[in-house]
Amino acid sequence: MDPRINMVMVSAKDISALQTFYESGLGWTPWTPSTPGSVAYKVGTAVLIFVNADYLAKESGVPATDTAKAHMAVFVPTKVEVDTCFDRAVKAGARVTSAVRDRDQGLYSGYFADPENNIWEVVWSPHMPLAADGSLTLPGAV
Repeated sequence: MDPRINMVMVSAKDISALQTFYESGLGWTPWTPSTPGSVAYKVGTAVLIFVNADYLAKESGVPATDTAKAHMAVFVPTKVEVDTCFDRAVKAGARVTSAVRDRDQGLYSGYFADPENNIWEVVWSPHMPLAADGSLTLPGAV
């Protein structure tokens, strides 16, 4: 598997509400055709798959009410793109958990929660530049 690609599967109680948030609010488009009860997006180097909570609970054996929320990060190539993504999320109804600001080690990021309280960090890092093809190689990745 390509170390530059991250795939995150997230439990969703209401797929349609998340689709509205991400597609109408943030302007994301489905990466692959949706199957009933799921939707996938490719954002930067991350593939995000939202799966119906009941289905994921059945497959994992963890009750849907106990399914932990995800904490995800999306890396973008400029500080302006951090601001743009964060602003769009807030306008779409995201709850701000930490405003966009400069952080330790030169990172520039902010945190927000989507309608199902999945936590996002939108990040620009001088230590992890995106290549011309849009890929991101984490330091030390082989």
